[in-house]
Amino acid sequence: MKKSQIMVVAAATALVSVAGVLTAPPLLAATPDITVNTASSYQTIDGFGAATPIFNGSGSPWTTGETQTLVGTGQGQLGLSIVRTVVSPVSSEWGLYASSLQTAKSYGSDVKILASPWTAPANFKTNNSRVNGGKLRTDYYDDYATHLNNYVQYMKNQGVTIDVTSVQNEPDWHPDYDSMDWTGAEMRNFVRDQGTKITDTRLMVGESLRFARQYSDPSLQDATARNNIGYVGGHLYDAENSGNLSPYPLAAQYGKNQWMTEWNLHAADGNGSNIWGNPSNTTVWNETLDDIMRTVHRSMESGWSAYVWWYGRRFYSFIGDGESQYGTTKGAVLRRGNAFSQYSKYVRPGDKRVALSKSSRASSLEVTAYQGRGKVTLVILNRSNSAVNNAVIQTPQSISNAEYTVTSQNLGAASQPANLDDGQATISVPARSISTITLTNGPTTPPTGQPTTNPTTPPSTTPPPTTPPAGGSCTASVTPGTVWGDRYNTSVTVSGANNFTVVVAVTAPQAITTSWSGSASLSSNNTVLTMRSNGSGNTFGFTTMTNGNTSARPQIRSCTAG
Repeated sequence: MKKSQIMVVAAATALVSVAGVLTAPPLLAATPDITVNTASSYQTIDGFGAATPIFNGSGSPWTTGETQTLVGTGQGQLGLSIVRTVVSPVSSEWGLYASSLQTAKSYGSDVKILASPWTAPANFKTNNSRVNGGKLRTDYYDDYATHLNNYVQYMKNQGVTIDVTSVQNEPDWHPDYDSMDWTGAEMRNFVRDQGTKITDTRLMVGESLRFARQYSDPSLQDATARNNIGYVGGHLYDAENSGNLSPYPLAAQYGKNQWMTEWNLHAADGNGSNIWGNPSNTTVWNETLDDIMRTVHRSMESGWSAYVWWYGRRFYSFIGDGESQYGTTKGAVLRRGNAFSQYSKYVRPGDKRVALSKSSRASSLEVTAYQGRGKVTLVILNRSNSAVNNAVIQTPQSISNAEYTVTSQNLGAASQPANLDDGQATISVPARSISTITLTNGPTTPPTGQPTTNPTTPPSTTPPPTTPPAGGSCTASVTPGTVWGDRYNTSVTVSGANNFTVVVAVTAPQAITTSWSGSASLSSNNTVLTMRSNGSGNTFGFTTMTNGNTSARPQIRSCTAG
């Protein structure tokens, strides 16, 4: 199919299931359901993240394994690219989370560290206390700048770059735990007069409870203060009701990326409930999809560059903490972590959000698209009770590969089939799900050059052509490519027919992830591919994940003409 042609599946071509095998009828010409416009771009993404334990005694540091699960991008890992931590008012506590931060920096990909103070040392404050608010005394502004800089330098000596340092966590909230009161004008005065004393980091102002703009506007409006800050931040508590989950034109005008740096919601747990250990619990999933993932989507649509959840390890968060009354296993990935990873693992720092349009058939889907690293990535929320089957995504470029994963009440970041044809990909979006499709730019046919990463020479024996079935005149042969990394491409040539149905299989645990130049369906475990010709030629292809088995190669099961 040529780029100028537009293909879609009509409403009558919904997927049907026969004996557990997902079967797709042939494609019909129509309009794409989602069209990506990479020529129109918005904010640059800084990342998605979560916080370490904050208060002394509120939890042990993340272990090495837990940190790797949170920031790694491999199988079963969540891909966080921002880790938030605390600047304790007591310097003897600074090393508590250093090991976790070291692991995050060394193991993750382009991980940024955000350090937020809850309070200055007690003797710096008007109430001479760490708690119940109290203001930073103006005669201690320079001492507070030195305090923050000392923390940054301490961590630097531990091998940890503190990329962003906040002036204050929640300056508008004065509880009976560590806290400190500021106005926006006071923050402006501090960063204007003392900001250059805090080195090897970028300063953040704001971090108010409701992302209230009066805590960052004064710094943005003052040229000297503005030059001394790198970011504005805020939290989501009551932000929607106050109208602050929205674009921030003043920050965008001056090129200051906006970060959502804290939100915490677990209304689903009731009173001591252990539902969090059940990955398919409906109440937990509804809160995850309808509240948390929805606000991530809205934050991205508002032009914000980062979304940072509260604790990364907690019974209601991304990995469990092992508290018996809540039913989670310490360090084990929770369904909420799977859902968040649909953003964090695939939308990476440096990607840009780009424009898109949707057909009426896709109107129920909440979609954002991103471009970077030679890829186009779409995150799709389907909060409706109806699936959108055979949704066609159109991109300006041709597509060489697709990776499609889905999280729902019963699926945890599970790989699902995506069919390719030049600049289009066809996927099915389950009801009540969040999914991500990553499309690699390039020619539809597999590259012929030799891979450069982890090459593995395939067996010298090529599987023989199939014997045509009785009454048919169709023969298929496979040419498996060289393994690179964890996958390989296979091309299939059909003799004797341009219209055909071919069944091809791979050996488990290998799994087929992507196909092109035809209409495809996959078995439930993605090991059997049924490919129908689209009438445009006698070849098709597919990508196989090795999943540890690099020796087995695809086998043709049948080839039927017509």
